[in-house]
Amino acid sequence: MENTTLSGSRSNLAGDEEEETWLHAWGLITSFAVSMTLKAAIELGLFDALSNAGGRALTADELAAGLPAVDKTDGVASVDRILRLLASFDVVRCLTETGAHGETIRQYTPAPVCRWLAINHGGSSLAPYAMFTTDQDCLTAWQQLGAAVEGGQTAFGRTHGVTMVEHFGRTPRLSGVFDKAMVQISAMVTSKLLERFHGFDDISVLVDVGGGTGATLKMVTSTYKHIRGINFDLPYAISLAPSIPEGSH
Repeated sequence: MENTTLSGSRSNLAGDEEEETWLHAWGLITSFAVSMTLKAAIELGLFDALSNAGGRALTADELAAGLPAVDKTDGVASVDRILRLLASFDVVRCLTETGAHGETIRQYTPAPVCRWLAINHGGSSLAPYAMFTTDQDCLTAWQQLGAAVEGGQTAFGRTHGVTMVEHFGRTPRLSGVFDKAMVQISAMVTSKLLERFHGFDDISVLVDVGGGTGATLKMVTSTYKHIRGINFDLPYAISLAPSIPEGSH
C-alpha cells in the first residue's frame, strides 16, 4: 500500500510538471499576441485614454466611443477583448460588476506599467519602441531567421537585401519610427546617467558616435555647459537633427 501511494505521488508530480511545461511552451508560442495587442492598443489610443481619465474606470463602450469604427458594436467588442487580454498580463486592471439585467459590466483602469505605454502623458514613453519592433519591415525579417542562419546571413539582410542601417537610409518612414523610439529610450537612460554618473566634469569635448538626431548629446551638454559636443552619424540621421547647444553635427 505504501509503495502504491508513493508511486501515485510521483505520478501526480510528473503530471503537474507535464502540465506546467506544456503551459510554458504554449505561452512562448503565443507570446507574439501580446506584442501585437500592445501595438493595437497604442494605435487606438487606449493607454492614453485610460491614463487621462483621472483615475476613473472606463468601459469598453466609453473607450470605443471616439473610434472611427463603422460598426460600433464590433468596435466595442474588439476593444473589450484587447483590454481583457492585457488585463491578464497586468497591463490594465479590470473591474467587474453585474448590471441591471444580470449582464457583466467590465471597467478598466491603467496598471502602473501604462505610464510607459501611453504617449501623451508628458513623460518618456516606450510606445514608439513598441511601434518600431512591431513594424512590418521588422516583423518580416523575423520570418527569415531560420533561413538566414542556414545561409550565413542576417535575417534583416536576407529579407531586405541591405543592412538595417542602410534600409533606414532608403526608407524614411521606418527611419522616422526608429528615431522616435531612440529619442525616448535615450531620454530615459540619459536622465538616469546624469543623476548617478559624475564623470563629465573634466571632459571638454564629447563625441557621440551613432548619436542619431543628437538627443543624448543635447541632454549632456545642456547639463554640462562647458562640454563641446559633436554628434557623429550617417547623413540621413544628421539631416533630421536639430541644433545642439555648445555642439555640432
